[in-house]
Amino acid sequence: MNSWLRHGLIAGVAICILMFGPFLIFGAKPEWMKIGELVGYTSMLLCLSATWFAMRRESALQGGLSFGRALFVGVGVSAVAGILFGIVTWIFFAAVGDALPEALMVFYGDQVRSSGASAEVIARQLQELELMRPMLNNHPLQGALMAATAFLIGVAESLLGAWLVSRKPENFAPNGVSRA
Repeated sequence: MNSWLRHGLIAGVAICILMFGPFLIFGAKPEWMKIGELVGYTSMLLCLSATWFAMRRESALQGGLSFGRALFVGVGVSAVAGILFGIVTWIFFAAVGDALPEALMVFYGDQVRSSGASAEVIARQLQELELMRPMLNNHPLQGALMAATAFLIGVAESLLGAWLVSRKPENFAPNGVSRA
């Protein structure tokens, strides 16, 4: 199995466990949603570091990688992880029904109400939030948004990783002293 495929599957499964595991354990609780955002994006960043590990593995197997080849590996990992995460998100939203979208509406509504804005602004923002309800209940759209989010985070990490992996290693002697 290709490094990018294997690492992408590992990253995708890890993201899914970290994103949906807490819901399965604690349920849809609006009070957990603020920390859930932090945990979610942090999980994506950490799990998509698999791009780096896939690039390093390919570099070791091939005796080095060009920037383009390393970026291809990283983007491949990101695509596999993003697609897997998007599909599981779609299935997850369909399986849990209205519980999660309703909890999200409560969470965002509470944020608007506690913003300290004027009554008119709060009323307008709550009305705008209500217009978002169909989007939150659109399971394929949620899957696509989460797939795109994971993919873009992975591509950003891949750009940095490809640059690091494609750099020429310094010429060091076995004892760590530079031969230059």
